[in-house]
Order: sequence, then C-alpha cells, then structure tokens
Amino acid sequence: MNRTIEQAAQAYDEHHVLDNRLSLQWYPQRVARLTAGSSLLELGLGHGFTTAYFASRFRRYRVIDGSAEMIARFRARFDVGHVDIVEAYFEDFETDERFDCIVMGFVLEHVEDPSLVLARYRRFLAPSGSVFVTVPNAQALHRRIGHAAGLLPDMQQLSEADLQFGHRRYFTLATLKQLVIDAGYEVVRAEGIMLKPVTTGQLEALALSDAVLEGLMKVGMDYPELCNSLLLQLRPSERKPDA
Repeated sequence: MNRTIEQAAQAYDEHHVLDNRLSLQWYPQRVARLTAGSSLLELGLGHGFTTAYFASRFRRYRVIDGSAEMIARFRARFDVGHVDIVEAYFEDFETDERFDCIVMGFVLEHVEDPSLVLARYRRFLAPSGSVFVTVPNAQALHRRIGHAAGLLPDMQQLSEADLQFGHRRYFTLATLKQLVIDAGYEVVRAEGIMLKPVTTGQLEALALSDAVLEGLMKVGMDYPELCNSLLLQLRPSERKPDA
C-alpha cells in the first residue's frame, strides 16, 4: 500500500501539469468560502498546496496521510510546522473529535472502496457540518470531444498517466451523486472545476493569459457535467444509508 502511494506521488511530481495546478489552487478557496465552521479534517496531503492554504484559514486543522514519505516531502517543501498531520490510512483513522468541514480532495478515485470511506467519515462530522468531495470527471468536455472524434473509444478509460497516478476509476456527475446518496448524504451544491475544451498539452501550447485561465475556472462552476473535475458539497441525509 505504501509503495503504491509513493509511486503515485512520484508520478504527480513528474506530471504536475497546468490543469492540475489550477484545480489544486482553486477548490480550496471554494471550500473556505462555502463552509462556516472553524475546524477542518482533510484526507491526503497531495502536492501540499491545499494543506498550506487550509492551515492558514482554519483555527483547527488536521490532515491524514498514509505515507511517511509524503509527510516528509510536505515538511521539506512547506514551512507550515504547526500542521497536525496524522499518519494513517483513511480506512483506519479514528478520532473522538468532530469537524465542521471534511475535505476529500481527489481521493475517491484512488481508494479501494469509496463507499466505505464516505460512510465512515459521516461520524466525524459536527452537526450542520459539510463534506466536500472533488474527483476527475469522465465526461469532461475535452473527453467528450475526443470520444466524438473517435480518439477515445470509452470515456471511462484510464490513461497511462491515470494508472501512474494510482487512479482506480473515473466518475461522472450522475455516478458520483448516486455514490454519495447511497453512502448517506444529500448533495447541497455541485460545481465544476475548470471548463477544459482541449487536452492538457493543447491547452499549454495555447499559452493563455491568467485572465482567460481564471475565466475557464469561473465559467466552469455552473457546468459541472462538462468540467475537468467535479466538486460536491454534502451533508448527512436523514435517511439511513444502504446496508
């Protein structure tokens, strides 16, 4: 398990592309704007950008990561010594604490059982708290165009880069909503992260201005089904999740 996490970390370092950077800088700002609480639990360190951001904006902040190497990388790259990092697998983490906000940023496409993780973390949520989930979108505009052009026979198909990143699956807006509903949540808000009409390589070759790139992020909020990634805000539903 650790080896898989560390191999994925190396792959992300090698493929830290434009859309990845934009997404990681964008969605933490949306989370901070949409949550009213002062405590946050985050699953995974990733590149560390979200961690550094959340640490400066929440009074109580804790992050879980299953890789000692990832934790060491974060400590070396970011001068955020006060961050409370717990080394544990998401499926094993336990706490008596309840958080106003729980963030699963680009996590569910990696884990073996997304339903288990979603259901498990309901109990760590404070009353009136929110869970935020982000995942890549199988039906993003550039994938739809590739499929229509005969370049992508199956929009659920994982690329070689996806496999290097440790991705196990893609989601659509419909399948993600059904997953979280079955895990005992209701969808409070659904947003898109980055309207991406062409591939990453083509996007980089266009050398778009920062203003245009920001425009792709802003417009995409209202069109999640077409965006590169999906952002859902969730709250526990009153009905019991399926057994």
